[in-house]
Amino acid sequence: MAGKVDVYRIPPNFAEEGTLLSGRVRTRNAVETVFLEGALLYILASLNIGMKARIYLGVVVVIPTTILGLAGIQGESLSASIWHCLVFLKRRRILGTPTGRDRLEHNRRMRKAKVRERRKGGEKNRKRGRGTPEAAA
Repeated sequence: MAGKVDVYRIPPNFAEEGTLLSGRVRTRNAVETVFLEGALLYILASLNIGMKARIYLGVVVVIPTTILGLAGIQGESLSASIWHCLVFLKRRRILGTPTGRDRLEHNRRMRKAKVRERRKGGEKNRKRGRGTPEAAA
């Protein structure tokens, strides 16, 4: 009689490099969260308000930012997500009414596209042994 074999599934994040708490938190996210929360707690301690208000602000502000910092946004760290948002805001295009320069640029692109299309058509005809499209006409 053969012995029973136990099969154990190992999760993909088991002993993953660069993580804390058994692979639940990335080290980068943890370090960023420590600095962020240190700054927030310093600001909270320096406010001239009562203890009850500090506790409420801590619950409303510090705890959610801790969770957000540790979890990240869509698999990225909090600082990387903020950086991507700032880069997007800087590079985004704002559409408006076209100027004369825009029309010239558009016409130049259209001419280049037509030239490329003619070259593609000529290469196909040459491969088939028909020569250039002008010679066929």
